[in-house]
Amino acid sequence: MEKMVFQSDRCFALFDYFISHGQLLIRSRKQENENNIDIIFFDTAYIQMTTVLYGLAIKEIKKDSFISNDSVNRYLSYDESRIFEILSGKEVYYIAASFIKVYENNLGANETSLGMIYKGRDKLIASSD
Repeated sequence: MEKMVFQSDRCFALFDYFISHGQLLIRSRKQENENNIDIIFFDTAYIQMTTVLYGLAIKEIKKDSFISNDSVNRYLSYDESRIFEILSGKEVYYIAASFIKVYENNLGANETSLGMIYKGRDKLIASSD
C-alpha cells in the first residue's frame, strides 16, 4: 500500500519537536497572503531528513519496503506504526511515525502548533488517517 498524503512546492523547514509526545513539526512559513502550512508527525520514532526542503511530497509506504536498523524495525512491527517517504527534488527521506496531520494556520514566527494546547490546528488540510 502506497498512499500520497500531501504535496506542495513551498519551502519547508524542520521547525520543532515535542519530545514527550514524539510530535515533529515541519513548517512552511507564511508569506504575503499565504498562511503557514504545518505538517505534524505524531509518535515519531525515526527521522532521516535534511533540515530544509524545497518542495515535498509525502507518501505512506509499505513497512516491508523499508530496511533500516533493528530499533526502527522493532517500532515498525507495531500495528499503529507507519513509515513515510518524503520526496524533495531528487532526494528521498524517511520518517517513522503513527500518523500525520497537515494544518494551515496564521501563527507567528516563534509560535508552535505542537503540544497539548492544539493552537494552530483549526484548519486541517490533509491527514494520513
